[in-house]
Amino acid sequence: MRIMITGGGTGGHTSPALAVYDELSRRDSRLRVQWVGCSGKIEERQCRQRGIPFRSVPMAGWPRRGRLKKIGVAAILCAGLVRAFLLLRAFRPQAVFGVGGYVSLPLMLAAQRLGIPTVIHEQNRRLGMANQMLAPRAARIYLSFPDTLGEFPRDRAEVVGNPVRPEFVAPPERAAALAHFGLDPDRPVALVFGGSQGARTINQAVEERLDAWREAGIQLLWAAGKNDYDDIRKRVGSDSSAVRLFPYLEEMALACVAADVVVARAGASTTAELAALGRPCVLVPYPHATDNHQAQNAAAFEEAGAGLVLEDILCTGDALLREVRGMLADPGALAGMAERARGLARPAAADAIAEGIMRLLFDERVEEAAPPEAGEEEMGE
Repeated sequence: MRIMITGGGTGGHTSPALAVYDELSRRDSRLRVQWVGCSGKIEERQCRQRGIPFRSVPMAGWPRRGRLKKIGVAAILCAGLVRAFLLLRAFRPQAVFGVGGYVSLPLMLAAQRLGIPTVIHEQNRRLGMANQMLAPRAARIYLSFPDTLGEFPRDRAEVVGNPVRPEFVAPPERAAALAHFGLDPDRPVALVFGGSQGARTINQAVEERLDAWREAGIQLLWAAGKNDYDDIRKRVGSDSSAVRLFPYLEEMALACVAADVVVARAGASTTAELAALGRPCVLVPYPHATDNHQAQNAAAFEEAGAGLVLEDILCTGDALLREVRGMLADPGALAGMAERARGLARPAAADAIAEGIMRLLFDERVEEAAPPEAGEEEMGE
């Protein structure tokens, strides 16, 4: 099977695509894949680490305003389309799988123009701009939420959830996770993170009342992001009895399992992973996300009773600490949140998408090309 994967820019796009790639690889030992994305972004780094052939196309996000900026991005898109056509003709994929983001547009548009089947996945509760453009001509549309907002052909859409990596489906034991980070099992743990770049609002809120977190006996697993890490490290000091500070946590599944409460942004992969692990959370949606999709993701958690939402503008040191302490003070309510979070999970999402791609390429074509029934051949002669 020959498949092209496209999308990236953030872990929210890249992680689900990697989960689907893993499932396709498990099913087809002769799978041939090329990943098409932006040079220097997270998708290229992940592909290099995993040995996935990577190709780049020029592309930039669509500006919300400014005529000259829009003209410039349109020119980049044209260059990206030319490059995409060349890549498609050279690799000759049987299908192209896209996970959204502006980088997916050139390859998916070119594939649709060439009549190559395209399959899209939307991680967020609101269909992104790229996927809205691609949906009308997509062969399959896979969604993460049953009430996904946006226009798309309903007859080709299926709700499967957001694919997560295997370690979130079969997580380690909590005792092992606590031991890994050197945490006291008799004291509560809060995991705080904001993605690879960190989240300045959350970092400032935690640092503002850090002494109060310590006085409350709460241990912090804190991924501050590479931009803020050095400055926070200097101010926090070397006391590791209450704070484990990292620029970024590679072992995120272990960290989530160790935590009683998670404080995070509301990106699609983050919310899917928290649901898979059943972790109660305080979600602080990034207010400048495209189409405000993080607010929609967070609302789905809050509506289900699986977490609390704290708006970015209201995320002060006092407010954040109050929410976390309130959750930790009621173990029964915390356990209920964890159970309702698990109710949002769809751990078989990667399996469903891989199955759908293979059915699209093989079962349906076999059905179309099925040999005639006995007797039909004579009638046709």
